[in-house]
Amino acid sequence: MFNRNLIPLAALCLALLGCAGRPSQAQLDEAKQQAVFAGDAAAWSHLVEWAGARNPAAALSLAEAYAAADTPKGWAQAAPWLQRAAEWGSGPAAFRLARLYAKGVGVAASRAQSSHWLHVAAERENPGAACVLGLRAKEAGDMSTAHRWFEQAAAGGSAEAMFQLGIAYQEGQGVKADIARARGWYEKAARLEMPAALQTLAMAYQSGDLGLPRDEIKASELFNLTAHAIHDFESEVF
Repeated sequence: MFNRNLIPLAALCLALLGCAGRPSQAQLDEAKQQAVFAGDAAAWSHLVEWAGARNPAAALSLAEAYAAADTPKGWAQAAPWLQRAAEWGSGPAAFRLARLYAKGVGVAASRAQSSHWLHVAAERENPGAACVLGLRAKEAGDMSTAHRWFEQAAAGGSAEAMFQLGIAYQEGQGVKADIARARGWYEKAARLEMPAALQTLAMAYQSGDLGLPRDEIKASELFNLTAHAIHDFESEVF
């Protein structure tokens, strides 16, 4: 017979985890989910406890839990924990903190602080930060620096950086033009469902560009994929 006095399974698991020392990322994700979607007080307590132990991953998870509300209060609560996570060595936290300072969300807008944390994140090999720095260097006309940042970002999995490398090799921006390499980068970005890369390949199949054969069926398929990808793709640019 069901005993109403039994501790809920999720709460029991989190209680046990709290005694197990430094939490794993899976444990942090579970606690965050319980805190945000179930309003579990024990989960919130564990996140605060873990984050308070100078654990950058826990501080980032707690910040994400606060930010999930997407309200001014939520972002104001999230910002100090993002700051701590960034100060304790988290590259993703540093990148998100750079975005908050750029937009003035949860903190007072500061171009200097945004730039500082953006460079910190890039130095920690955060692909989003490296991609943004590449775009800024490109806008300034420094194609050599831009290419270096895009290479780093692409190696870390940034679809937008892959797309930018495609452009660079197609147009010879800071590198020798190479259509095969351009197509290769576009295809890598497209496999990550980057809308602009999908559209570029669709147009190439439609016109026979980039060394591809004209193929209206393939072009149509890629245009359809582009339309769907636009709704789901999250840009790193800010």
